[in-house]
Amino acid sequence: MLSKNQIKKLRSLQRKKERKNTGLFVVEGKKIVEEMLQSSIAFTELYALDSWFEKNPSYLQADNCFEISSKDLSQVSTLKTPNEVLLVLKQKDVFSYDSVCNQTLILALDGVNDPGNLGTIIRLADWFGVQHILCTSTTVDQYNPKTVQSAMGSINRVQLHYGDLIKMLNDFKSHTIYASDLNGDSIYSTNFAQKSILLMGSESHGISDEVVSLVNNKITIPTFSKSGIDSLNVATATAIVLSEFRSK
Repeated sequence: MLSKNQIKKLRSLQRKKERKNTGLFVVEGKKIVEEMLQSSIAFTELYALDSWFEKNPSYLQADNCFEISSKDLSQVSTLKTPNEVLLVLKQKDVFSYDSVCNQTLILALDGVNDPGNLGTIIRLADWFGVQHILCTSTTVDQYNPKTVQSAMGSINRVQLHYGDLIKMLNDFKSHTIYASDLNGDSIYSTNFAQKSILLMGSESHGISDEVVSLVNNKITIPTFSKSGIDSLNVATATAIVLSEFRSK
């Protein structure tokens, strides 16, 4: 049975302020927890039902692993249907983005505020071999529970850099910046530079005027529909552009 302090701590990690203060975050569910446990990342605490420990008995004797009831799990879970196991992890060390200037492809996000979209974008970056994402400070926290669930283990393999996006972009002099824009050139006729930054805007406001001033080329995904649809989900658009870039 969880103590009141344990319940309070786990619930507090649902809030960005507490995640920042403690340097911790939570992942839930068998699949993502197993992926995390197979990685080199260190976990601080593990909470699981007896059914999970029956399949993973080696963790039962560890001092930082705790057997809990379904009722306990439902009290601290952010999922509608809690899934056997919950893991508390240390956030990744933040390091300077200066070391990524030699990367051929980098993503940049201007105010993406939907946690599910960000998690999907992180997963896509991992799939397409993009190791770094530059983010405005208004972009949703990468350790938001919904972001973590969408990103799965990719949260460990893709580095996000939050801050002044204009300053960061100005530091990448050798890269060509492409911005997704409805009035841009078709991605299918664009010859991407060897070193590129793909810039995606927020779901509701797009890319800010200040950031647009740094863009070298505007690109778009042309529609073949006659239904009048006027836009794509930002994560879907990111997937299409990354695929097109990697195909050339």
